[in-house]
Amino acid sequence: MRSEYLKKYLFTFFSINISLIPLFLITGPFLSDLSLTLCSLIYLIYILFTKQLKVFRNYLFIYFFVFYLIIILSSLLSENIIFSLHSSLPYIRYGLFIVCVWHTAKEDKNLFNKVFVILTIIYLLLIFDGYLQFFTGTNIFNYEKVGVRVSSFFADELILGSYVARFFPIYVGLYLFQKKNKQLSFLEKILSLIFFVLISILIIISGERTAFALFIITIFFMFCFLLGLRKTKIYVLSLFILSTIIFNFLNQNNFQRLIIETKEQIFVNEKILFFGERRHEYANVSLNIFKDNIVLGSGPRTYRINSKDDRYKISDLSWNTHPHNLYFQLLAETGLLGTILVFFAFMYFIFLLLKTINNNLNYFKKTNFNPNVNICFVIAIIINIFPLIPSGNFFNNWISIIYFYPISLFYALNKTQNIVKGD
Repeated sequence: MRSEYLKKYLFTFFSINISLIPLFLITGPFLSDLSLTLCSLIYLIYILFTKQLKVFRNYLFIYFFVFYLIIILSSLLSENIIFSLHSSLPYIRYGLFIVCVWHTAKEDKNLFNKVFVILTIIYLLLIFDGYLQFFTGTNIFNYEKVGVRVSSFFADELILGSYVARFFPIYVGLYLFQKKNKQLSFLEKILSLIFFVLISILIIISGERTAFALFIITIFFMFCFLLGLRKTKIYVLSLFILSTIIFNFLNQNNFQRLIIETKEQIFVNEKILFFGERRHEYANVSLNIFKDNIVLGSGPRTYRINSKDDRYKISDLSWNTHPHNLYFQLLAETGLLGTILVFFAFMYFIFLLLKTINNNLNYFKKTNFNPNVNICFVIAIIINIFPLIPSGNFFNNWISIIYFYPISLFYALNKTQNIVKGD
């Protein structure tokens, strides 16, 4: 009896932390990483104590663990072993978190609804605070707008658009999940469309070109792959195009940053450069590092060290903490082995997106599960590891949580709905 109470409180703790991680991410990497790490470590202790090691016998965790071994080996063979191990050694917590989320969803049937409620509150707050900062110059905490860019609660961290865009497909999936197969009322449809327009413009006024590109990719994938919803998808696409054109026409500063500056950075002296002259140079530095470390790379997070090295740098502007594209970073820091595993994961989810349509049409007829939920989660994963988009540091704690959160929800959804076979 006592063990059952302990189990109940333990998974309540996991459920609360998993639900609050999107909120913690707004405060920075500390609370979100602390929450994820506590869940992972305590869950591992629980599994070892109850001898349930079979939970790790699944393809996703095994695939992750192979990648983990590769980055550990890459660190051990690095010229900067201790520095590199500082990032790679604790990386196991993300794999443990994936399994922890699934087990928690199994014990707490309301986990997805809890995450949806938290994200709804977050989006409403960001919309209110973001527009307040845009129109008045400061938000409710007196954080000032940075030039034409709105940051809301993120203060001087200009990642509002990235956060909103990356969580958007997760939010849509959770919305569809809690709605089940219920028909939306006319009022709900109108409010949903207004909500969508507000989110679209919020991403625009954040001034983040990468976030805007991610949002466009998301809308494209949703339009192409969400099942049914034909009229809704046409309305959403039309509203997105119309609101974007009108807002950028009325606000030339945002148009200048999102469109004109992007064009000027890519097309330089009749040449096409990889997202700008500086980032093009970072990419070349990454390739220089890769040529000397083809199989395993130079070690996680060592680009910041090697980009200063005369062997690899191109100019005095070559240095940065990361090359601003995750695949160039992976080539430099984890070599072919690490890069191939991540790229194969990307291709798997693209394939799954294509395969899901036919499979889930049949599955939808037999169960009460809406396959569009799964499609939204897959889109959330794809945009995070999309090859042709600038990215943050792959081994950064904050961005890693952003990457693994939708993977965790995807795995939990598929396991609890019995969609994944053979695990």
